[in-house]
Amino acid sequence: MLSAAALLTVTQLDASGVAYTPALMWGPEGLGFGRGAKHLDAVSGQDLEVAVAALLGQPGNEGAPLLASEPARGARLPEVQLVFLLEGLGTEDVRREGGQLRHVQSLMDSAPASLTAPFTTRSPRRPSIFEKAPRLRPDEVEAHLRAHPEILTNGAADLLLVEHAAADLSAHDEAVHRVCGHVAGATSGNYGALVTGSKLPLEAPRRRLSSGETGVKLMIERDLLTGLLVFALLFTIFISGFCCLFSLQTPRKFEDGSKAQ
Repeated sequence: MLSAAALLTVTQLDASGVAYTPALMWGPEGLGFGRGAKHLDAVSGQDLEVAVAALLGQPGNEGAPLLASEPARGARLPEVQLVFLLEGLGTEDVRREGGQLRHVQSLMDSAPASLTAPFTTRSPRRPSIFEKAPRLRPDEVEAHLRAHPEILTNGAADLLLVEHAAADLSAHDEAVHRVCGHVAGATSGNYGALVTGSKLPLEAPRRRLSSGETGVKLMIERDLLTGLLVFALLFTIFISGFCCLFSLQTPRKFEDGSKAQ
């Protein structure tokens, strides 16, 4: 079960009490991750977006660090890529009550490719992910596909974002099962899915140590590192100009041209 495999490592690898939301992915073969793959390092919401962009076949997106490799050349991309944003889905909740996600577990077990990433964070500046994608409730998916049948037959991977608010994991599990069952039937099983939480954890996430790391690590994110590098570049330019300006020297004495005659 989900609670007994990779998600059980929460108590062993993360003693900081920081909240995470899991990312559970599955789909057809050749998408850059194998069957039963696990990614136990912390990843951001933006990493999930990059991975999904790679699964959609968008150029320039190799899917790192979640995908071990780019989708195989010539691989059959999913006709529909589902992204489920489930309110209140936390890694600790799944660890304790993962048995309620029996349909999700069954879908992952039966898929040619599946990936578990238990430690997903959200940036405080961008708590939401996939902001530009259309958002549907589970009960709206079937009507949306009827209104846009080309999504199922156009030969291109289309993104469907499904948001669901529920009080317990079993309700989330039923919603995912219902939507995936309909899409799988309409696409003859050629679809991909990502299940993750929808909201920022209550506590700002800190960098989690992997199982082989020891010692204290610097708490730094990609955006902060980019800002520091840009600041260092601008400071270097400024201090170089400053030093050049104040190193200019003039003669200590100017000769009077009129006395030289």
